[in-house]
Amino acid sequence: MSQRYQKEIEEILKQSGGLKGTGRGGGSGTPLWRLVWRWISGLLRGRSWSEPGRLILIAMSLLLSALVIRAIAPGIAGPVAWAGLLLFVLGYAMFFVRPRRMEKRWRGQPIDEPVRSWWDRVRRKIG
Repeated sequence: MSQRYQKEIEEILKQSGGLKGTGRGGGSGTPLWRLVWRWISGLLRGRSWSEPGRLILIAMSLLLSALVIRAIAPGIAGPVAWAGLLLFVLGYAMFFVRPRRMEKRWRGQPIDEPVRSWWDRVRRKIG
């Protein structure tokens, strides 16, 4: 792991002489609509559909669809809206029930932590 830090420090030192301002003011320069599009496309490309963000996205789609369907077929709009509301509440609750696993990274590379047994964790907490 020390070699990794050594490599990062060497890269930083090489690049430190060539730092120039971009000429832009504050902010990242990325438009809001592009950030929203990246977020939505990231949700659609992920691994499982049971993630909270995906459920909320589907719920919002169902709720908006219910508004459109209401003008065409009022009998179907009610169940679609209830399904959207149920998925929205379920997705919102999942944010609190199932916290995300955070992977520690440095410059895009995962930092390896030693896997400790349950006994090591108990001994560490005791003293």
